[in-house]
Amino acid sequence: MFKRKEVYSNWPYVFWLLFHFLLFWLILGASKQSLVIVLVVGLVSLLFACSPLAEGLWRRVSGVRPLMMQNEKDRLLPLFEEVYEEAMKADPNLPKGINLYIEEDMQINASAFGRSTLVLTRGSIALLSDDSLKGLIAHEFGHFSHYDTTVLLFATVGNFFMSLLMKLIRAAAKGLYYIVGTKDSAWIFKILYHFIMLIYKAVLLAGDLILMPVSRKHEFMADAFAGRCGFGNELAGVLSQIYQVSISKPGTLMEQLRSTHPPLPQRIQRLEWLVEGD
Repeated sequence: MFKRKEVYSNWPYVFWLLFHFLLFWLILGASKQSLVIVLVVGLVSLLFACSPLAEGLWRRVSGVRPLMMQNEKDRLLPLFEEVYEEAMKADPNLPKGINLYIEEDMQINASAFGRSTLVLTRGSIALLSDDSLKGLIAHEFGHFSHYDTTVLLFATVGNFFMSLLMKLIRAAAKGLYYIVGTKDSAWIFKILYHFIMLIYKAVLLAGDLILMPVSRKHEFMADAFAGRCGFGNELAGVLSQIYQVSISKPGTLMEQLRSTHPPLPQRIQRLEWLVEGD
């Protein structure tokens, strides 16, 4: 049976979202009035993130689509429903109403978002066997089970407001530069803008270094969930297939630190250990 304590691995994302709003407040002047603005924006953004509208908007922006053609439904729905049933046995608290969508991308990949969006790429559907697709789908159900997808939606909404604020600051700095009109005084606004952007980029880098290890841990957890559903071998086969056709060289240290996924050999090894243990 799934242990709910695994959900606590998402707390760094929650703290990071709160930090975004704290930074928002500081940029606005750290006053009582700005605190009210931040609280209102935070409440509205969280309510929006909880609504189906946010998830639907993400699907529209990302370009994913529901199953449309009959051959897609005939092949994919039975696979999806079979894995969904096994996932519910592994975690009875799994969200109800999760639906399958397709992304028009020919790479082998899958993703999950919010509380009801599970996505397979067209490349996965075209290149993988039915059993391999089951392993890929089971992995994504693991993200739903650990609430990774819900927290990701919250973080995306929070980051959107911070990105919007930084764009407004950039526009204001440029506007002041043109209004002042003389280089002798306009350089002050340029320096202020670049200073703010430098701090913001440093904060984002720090966030990546803190959150990316959590993201990699979530991938291991989702792999283990697929194993508990009975699709560990199938998922290991998918990862091996991706590894065999991967031609990218090992990334730099910084690229590895900022990677959202663990190295494929490590994931395959853990899945093999899990299957052997069963």
